[in-house]
Amino acid sequence: MADLVLPDIEAYAAACSLPETPVRRALREETERTMEYARMMVGPLEGAFLHVMTRLVRAERVLEIGMFTGYSALCFAEALPEQGRVVTCEVDEESAAVARRFFAQSPHGRQIEIRMGPALETLAELTGPFDLIFIDMGLSPKRKCSV
Repeated sequence: MADLVLPDIEAYAAACSLPETPVRRALREETERTMEYARMMVGPLEGAFLHVMTRLVRAERVLEIGMFTGYSALCFAEALPEQGRVVTCEVDEESAAVARRFFAQSPHGRQIEIRMGPALETLAELTGPFDLIFIDMGLSPKRKCSV
């Protein structure tokens, strides 16, 4: 997003947004430090937007297609009521392993269910309804349009 938005506007939006939780900050920093395609990750501003949207629609069930290292899944889970659930689809085991480690550190991680495999196969097994659906398929050599 920094490439598309003037730095002053980005700084203003960050100052007026929800603060990043410590678990999400640590996840973001590790992803940026260790993952080859870290730019695919939802950032703090987008995460704050997803959090607010989840609250706004009073979502209890969220479906996410394309998780990467789990930053956005945590944003959703942190906004859900206690009984809420995030079902997230992922094809890359390396990024899912990072997500699992950080979900285990969050009190909201238990609300996230990772479904491994192509999203079309996962979607065929799911029953709705979902209150919010987020399609976030960054493309890398490991992600050959797996929907």
